[in-house]
Amino acid sequence: MKILYNHQGKMSESKQFKMFEKDFDQNIEFLDDFTNLINLSGRIIAFISDKNFHIVNARLLDNSVQTLRSIKLCCSIGSFSDANTLVRKLRDDLLLYTYILTVVNKRKPFTEESLENFSMENQEEFLKSFSNLQFNTTLNDDEKAVTAWLENKVLELPRKIRMKLSFENYMKVLQTDPKISQILINYKLGNYWEILRSKLNNYVHNNGSQFSSHNLIQIHNQHLEIYFGNVNVRTSYIITLFLVLITMIESALISSGDMIDYLDCGMEPPEDCQYEIAAFIQSYIDNKVVKIHPELKQFLKDNNINGMKII
Repeated sequence: MKILYNHQGKMSESKQFKMFEKDFDQNIEFLDDFTNLINLSGRIIAFISDKNFHIVNARLLDNSVQTLRSIKLCCSIGSFSDANTLVRKLRDDLLLYTYILTVVNKRKPFTEESLENFSMENQEEFLKSFSNLQFNTTLNDDEKAVTAWLENKVLELPRKIRMKLSFENYMKVLQTDPKISQILINYKLGNYWEILRSKLNNYVHNNGSQFSSHNLIQIHNQHLEIYFGNVNVRTSYIITLFLVLITMIESALISSGDMIDYLDCGMEPPEDCQYEIAAFIQSYIDNKVVKIHPELKQFLKDNNINGMKII
């Protein structure tokens, strides 16, 4: 016999969810705007492997926007264990994107010997040198992993190389950049990052009955605001760190796109227009990045890889 309980109201109609939704939607809107900015910029990120030419698109970011919406949906029905499991997926996917960009930037598509003989003295020498360029067919393990991911062949990789596509290796590769390592240490971003890793793993691996119970939260729960707050804080931190990493790895991606608009309209772009960043990026830095550490904004302003104008 089915037992009927008194109507307690929907989680999505609670005041705690409404407060959570207001903040959480800012993260969805930001990542969605950033993805659209990349898609509309016309910027091509190319990866030349040993055999193929690949375009690195923003599909991972589109996927992450959907993950954010799924997290919100889980929270709207009190499934906080599922929500936090998806938060870890969000973390891994955004880090994967930054890892791919790092590997792409480090890849040397042509052999050193053919580049040494490259000449641009005149048109004839340029054409001759260009025709004699030799592709680099040697891949390191990270390049093999990225190639397999782009070609949907990850499951065919030996375990040693497949494990390159993991959180631990993403962080290892990213921290080979001295400035990223400096950010994590000097501004203590690495401390919370490690705490977050442990908390999210508990949900993914269901390390105790309490984590199962977090999927069964009801609207009358006295800690409801804390559950919502944890999801918001963790998500905001991940997206904020993602933006920090992008600024250090490929800051041209945060360009406003005004230069393209001027050119499309047949107008002369203002000087240094290409270094202006999108208004919503500046707003996110002002509202989110400074909360992590008040001095971090100045570091990004002084050290971002393409000299973008952060104000």
